[in-house]
Amino acid sequence: MISSVAKAPRFGSGRAGGKLVVDGRDETVFRKAQIAFKPAGARQKRSLLALLDATRDVYNAGLQERRDAYRHSSQTRIALFDQFNQIKDLRGARDDVLVWGISPLRWALRRLDEAFGGFFRRVVAGETPGYPRFKSFTRWDTIGYDETTGWRLHLDAPTRPGNKAAARTFRPHLYVQGIGSIPLSKSAIRQLKRYATRGGVPTTLTLTRINREGTAWRASIGFKNLAVETPRMAPTAGSVVGIDRGVAVLLATAAADSYTDDQGQLLHHTDDLMTNLAALGSQIEELQRQRSSRKKYGRAWRQLSRRIRRLHRRQSNIEENWARHTAKALVAQHEVLVLEDLNLQGMTRSVKGTIQEPGKNVAAKTGLNRALAEAAPGRLARWITVKAESAGLGHRVWLVNPAHTSQQCSACGVIDAASRVNRQTYYCGACGWYEHADTNAARNIRARGMAAEKAWAAAGSPPLTRPKPRLRRRNPLQTAEPAAA
Repeated sequence: MISSVAKAPRFGSGRAGGKLVVDGRDETVFRKAQIAFKPAGARQKRSLLALLDATRDVYNAGLQERRDAYRHSSQTRIALFDQFNQIKDLRGARDDVLVWGISPLRWALRRLDEAFGGFFRRVVAGETPGYPRFKSFTRWDTIGYDETTGWRLHLDAPTRPGNKAAARTFRPHLYVQGIGSIPLSKSAIRQLKRYATRGGVPTTLTLTRINREGTAWRASIGFKNLAVETPRMAPTAGSVVGIDRGVAVLLATAAADSYTDDQGQLLHHTDDLMTNLAALGSQIEELQRQRSSRKKYGRAWRQLSRRIRRLHRRQSNIEENWARHTAKALVAQHEVLVLEDLNLQGMTRSVKGTIQEPGKNVAAKTGLNRALAEAAPGRLARWITVKAESAGLGHRVWLVNPAHTSQQCSACGVIDAASRVNRQTYYCGACGWYEHADTNAARNIRARGMAAEKAWAAAGSPPLTRPKPRLRRRNPLQTAEPAAA
């Protein structure tokens, strides 16, 4: 499983101990298949938008009820299941909402409950709370099903005897209550059948609107009990690799402590990939210049915005594909992968300040934030953890303290900021160690991961705490034990 950074157990001495986020103990995993689709006709498009509005109304009504209850003199607290029980009261008053079934309405209320949970958690932590807000049409674009009621995924033709005509005309599709059958593309069918072949059972569904018009949607189907994928190339037993993520060098690795044994590996985007990204960036800038002279929210402005969003998605898909393949190659070569526990939110925080207290070096910090967004170190870390979990037994991912990894000598351990001569060169004035600065940092990351591995083994190699399944509230009269005769 993949543990959250906040709940990941720490092994090692003090703050330097590493956090274990993937322990490689699972034989099955949970994965989501994302597929794009278009409504089959104007009627289905109107139905999808109507369902979206119904769930938004339920969310806003639930939020209003919680606000009114708290403002009351009694300050009544309304729980999630209290609002679940009120759904049946909509019969006769809002039949247009109940026609879609109970599952999407419960999902909207559960999303509201999670928003309040995050609000109270931030209040306790002393962060900016961010009270849940009402959702307008532009801020609500997802429909969800946390249960298998109200929708079905049909991949195989019916096998009922005497129904050969239906088997011949059968096409794989996704059925949603009130929406009808949603056709699936060939690539989507291949992906879904591949998950089904691995033993996956569809359990959750989300439908996301891509554009305001509702002509493009994305479905995300969650599968449980997927068998782990064994890498084609078996990694070396006990192999540990330190991974340093950066801006100039996207990825630097070190799989040995000695420079003579392993000179490290520096990874960049390929020339073809950089050319494609640069071409897409130029097109986006040109379209943005054209849009600046159009009336905001006018027809031409919306058309240009649609083209800009499409190009941004192409850029993101290219970078996502590179990160996925790079992570897959690293997991195939090594069993233990060590990353820095970077505070990306703090690293990309704006320094503009206010009119009274303006920030310093705003232009330089803005450029650094843009470079970090393009390098996307968080995306690479996410794919490494996903691929490590999918690889199954023996693969682990550690997050270690990033302090002084770029200033510490990987040979003698001396920390000196002057040893970082420039962006590329590291030269230790104490022992004379000389190599690429990012490779030196990767060795330090690997050494801290090795220390965390030893502390974890000394503690008995405890597994991560598995999350408990979300349980429904049951009727106590049905679950009570019968009285003794």
